[in-house]
Formats: sequence, structure tokens, C-alpha cells
Amino acid sequence: MRKIVYILGLASLLVTGCSDFFDATPSNKIPTSMAFQTVTDVDNSVNGLYDLMSTSGYYGAAIFAYGDMKGDDMQSSEESGVCNTCYMFNHRPNSLNAGSLWGRPFFILREAWNILNAIADGKIQEGDTKTLNALKGETMAVIALCQFDLTRCFGYPYPKDNGASLGAPLIDHLIGTYENPPRATVAQAYEYIINTLEEAIPLMSEEKNNGRMNAYAARALLARIYLYHNDNQKAFDMADQLIKDATGSGVYQLYPHSKYVDAWSIDAKFGSESLFEIANSVDDTPGRDSWGYLLSWYGYQKAFVTQKFADQMLSDPGDVRGQLLEENKYAGKPVWWLYKWRGTDLKTAPLESNYVVLRLSEVYLIAAEAGCKLGGNAATQGLAYLNEIVKRGNPDNEVTMTDYTLDRVLDERSKELVGEGHRFFDLLRNGKTIIRKGGYHLPNVEEEVDWDFYKCVLPIPEDQFIFSPEMEQNPGYPKN
Repeated sequence: MRKIVYILGLASLLVTGCSDFFDATPSNKIPTSMAFQTVTDVDNSVNGLYDLMSTSGYYGAAIFAYGDMKGDDMQSSEESGVCNTCYMFNHRPNSLNAGSLWGRPFFILREAWNILNAIADGKIQEGDTKTLNALKGETMAVIALCQFDLTRCFGYPYPKDNGASLGAPLIDHLIGTYENPPRATVAQAYEYIINTLEEAIPLMSEEKNNGRMNAYAARALLARIYLYHNDNQKAFDMADQLIKDATGSGVYQLYPHSKYVDAWSIDAKFGSESLFEIANSVDDTPGRDSWGYLLSWYGYQKAFVTQKFADQMLSDPGDVRGQLLEENKYAGKPVWWLYKWRGTDLKTAPLESNYVVLRLSEVYLIAAEAGCKLGGNAATQGLAYLNEIVKRGNPDNEVTMTDYTLDRVLDERSKELVGEGHRFFDLLRNGKTIIRKGGYHLPNVEEEVDWDFYKCVLPIPEDQFIFSPEMEQNPGYPKN
């Protein structure tokens, strides 16, 4: 499926650098009134937002590399590229080396606000009002996702100081050409993100729209954000009801044990667990710069799972998820490679894989984590949700209430969500220390990382200080 880019009349948007959003040069010379006239125009424009997400600098690779390579489940194979930079925490203001995790979300936010403004100003003269409202809600959900990613990459975890520290600038309106918003606190950002999603969800359609978010996906995102915000009751309630509604719809269900491995085939896109995945095709893909190609032994061989993770996963031969690991040598040593994304066969590197952003398994694990933290009736139901995932992996396994701890839930998240960009954030937001020792870790790797390590957040890129010289840098980093 070729995604249509129809944002303010631009045929293509190639800006990917650190100053995407805060560039003082207007990105478009076509008046909004000419760009948006019908609901079809708006639909095409919203579709274009996802195309902007799919770049290797964002949801094509970088956001997954950031969330996995900085944790303890995956490691870089060599000293180059985004995988190694994230793995080594080698981020500097003059060389972010984390894809476009600053510029690209801001650029999408600007384009999304152009869409919302056109709707608010009554520019749309043709089309169904219900469809237009659904597109408005979808645009707001995209805004929430981008603002959330900026907050968790450039701001400290909310539980560290209840959100008192600074995150990223908050883009809550259409920014003027020379307007440079200041950094908001993490608490302010979460309040805005949550309010935006809570307003968006009732507007959105529940119809599955492959490659785009619907109301189920937005609710999953909100459940995740509640968890990051340390609002465990809301996280549990949202995840619990979403599981019931999604599985009751007849559209969504967990992949069964017998079909789990096949569900990750390149030909099995938009499966029954997929709430939102980035759609790629042969002629519209990051290709050799994509996450799957970077991880493949038959591709660029940039990263493999750690010895710690391989030992943990393979200690249970009955767990079907272990079948997504393949042993192959690298630099003369046998290591384990992650094959969640592969080409048309196991010996072909993937060029047009889709990348899952939100799926049903994560929602079960959100309910399990929140329930564990809450205790009482929520813990009883949370344990049941945890065991749905555990027993799907290996039907002979089961977690008892005695063993139902936060660490056990995080271990299960590790097994289930490896390679999907979660592990670093999961440990950090729970105040855990990330231990990276033993096995085949490269020399000079940071062996122990927690939320007091200044590089657990990214620096504000130095280009930003050209436009906002008064903006504060994150602690520990210089401005250049």
C-alpha cells in the first residue's frame, strides 16, 4: 500500500534534521484554504502524517533502537550506526545520533496542527461531518503520540520527580513561523497528552483502518501513557475495558500459541493483535535503513540479543517465543539474532516490514503491571491477564499470586515485547537499574544505568539554541 502524502499541497517532505520544526523558513506557500477543501483532502493529509512517521529516523527504526539498545535485552554488534550510538549512550548536542527523534515529531506536530486549524476554521466544504470528526480525533491521537515520544526521550520519567523536570516544548496550537515555544515540564506535557487523547477517543472510529490509528489504538496508547504517568488505577481500568471490548468485537484477539511465530511473517501484516502498525510496501519503505534490516544476520547485522536475554528465553524450550531467535556466528562467535522481522524466508533480510506500535499483548501486560501495583481485586484480574500471555508462550507455565511481582511482570514484558522499543523505558520509569554485564557486551559500555545517569535522557540539539538561546539544556550536557 502506497501511503499518500497530501500535507498542505506538498508532494514530498524530506526534512529530517534536528531543526525540522523550529526552522525559521516557512515550509509551505500554499494557503491552507486551498490545501483543504473536502473531507477527502483531510483524509489524505492525515494519511500523510503516518508517512512522515515511517522514516528510519522515527518509527522505521530509531524509536525502536532507542527503546531496546539502551536496555539490557539487546546489544550492538559493532561500533557504528544508530544501534551502537543508542547502546553506548553516545548522544551529544552537536550530534544527537538517535535518528530524528527531535525534529521529526515536531515536524509532524506542525502538519497535524495545520489540519486541525483547517477543520476549526470551517475550511472543509464537502463531506460527511461524522467522518470529519473522526479524522479530527485521529489527528489529535497522532499529536498525542508525537508529544509523548518527545516527552519520554527528552524528559526524565514522571515518577522520578512527579514530572517537575523539563521535557520538550509543548505544541498545543499552530505555531507561527518565528514562534519558539519554551520547554514544558514533564507534568505539563502529560496533562496535555492525556487531555488530548481523552478528547480524541470519543470522536474516533472503531473500524480497523490498516496502517492508521482507530479508537482501540488510541485507547491502548492512553493506557500506556497512564502507566508512564504512574496513574495505575486509570491504566488498569483502561486496559481492562479495552481487552473486553477489543476481544468482544470479533476483530482482535491474541495470537494463539500455534500461530505465534507465523504471525510475525512479512506476509502476515495487520494481524489480530495489531492495534496500530506502520505500513510499508515495496515502493514505500525505509528499506536497508529499516529496523528489521538492521537486526538481520542476512542484512546489516547491527544488533543481536544479549547473552542474558538469550539465556532467559531459551531456558524454557516450550516457550514459542524462543523460536524467534536464531543462532548464527558474528566475528567468529555464536550469538542469537532476533527474527521478529524477516523477509520472505528466514534467509532473506526484510525490506518492507511493517512495524508494530501498539498491539493487544501490550494491553494485557499494562493491565498486569498496573494490577500488580494496585493489589486487591485489580491484582486478581491482573494476574489472570499476565497468565494469558505466559500460557500463550508455553501452555504448561503459570504464574501464582506468590510469584506475581513487578519484576516478574517486567520479565514477561521483556520476553513478549523485545525488539518493539520498550525495555529501556520499562526499567527506567520503574526506577530500576539497567545492568549490562557479561556475555558479549562491547568494551566501554555503560554497565549500570538508572534515572540518575544524566544520559538517560537525550540532550536538546545545539541547533535549537540558535532559535531559542534562552532554552535550558538537560542537566549534564553542554549547549554545543
